[in-house]
Amino acid sequence: MLLVTNLTVANVVAGIWIATFLQPSVLGAELATDVGGDVPRALVMPLQTPAAWLGFLGSVGLLLWNFSWLVRRRTGAVPSNWIVSETSAGPVRVAREAIETGLRLAGEALPEITRVRVQVQLPSSKRVVVTGQFHCAEGQNHLAASQRLRQALLDRFAELVKLADGAKAELQLEFQGFLGKLDKNAPEPPAVAEPEPEQFRGPQYPIDDDPNDAGTRS
Repeated sequence: MLLVTNLTVANVVAGIWIATFLQPSVLGAELATDVGGDVPRALVMPLQTPAAWLGFLGSVGLLLWNFSWLVRRRTGAVPSNWIVSETSAGPVRVAREAIETGLRLAGEALPEITRVRVQVQLPSSKRVVVTGQFHCAEGQNHLAASQRLRQALLDRFAELVKLADGAKAELQLEFQGFLGKLDKNAPEPPAVAEPEPEQFRGPQYPIDDDPNDAGTRS
């Protein structure tokens, strides 16, 4: 907005100055000269008019706006097109598109996952947010599929990027619904192991006596 304002004001002032140079009556009045006199052209402009005061106050405001923009503290924008990966030889920049493609392929490699869309965002230099939107095949358990998908995406992300100390990655999954059918040639997804119900085994011997009942026995 400041750039547009500066360009607009500069063009308006330039246009007014050109018009005033050719016709002084645009802003004021031209000095009268004697016939045959060698007096240069001059402009007399009244400064007590509302237009003059508006121009003065607008100029002061624009200068203060420019000065505040120059001196204010600006935080550096976090680059969003790549992520820094730490290696033994030094930091390496990994393109965000490459990470998204690798995570998408890793997710769609699961037999029950038919479509995955991955977005990688960098809210700050120490935080990476990975959002995965996925579809499951018809008749599949989407909760179990989300668990396998989460693990697959985390493992693939760890292979692609080694974050520096203090940085963390957050994974958010969104189930978009069922789409397509399970490939007949694909292996069946492993069943989710459910905890076995605890069986009642009866009392275990020996049973400790209650110390409060010790004095009642003879």
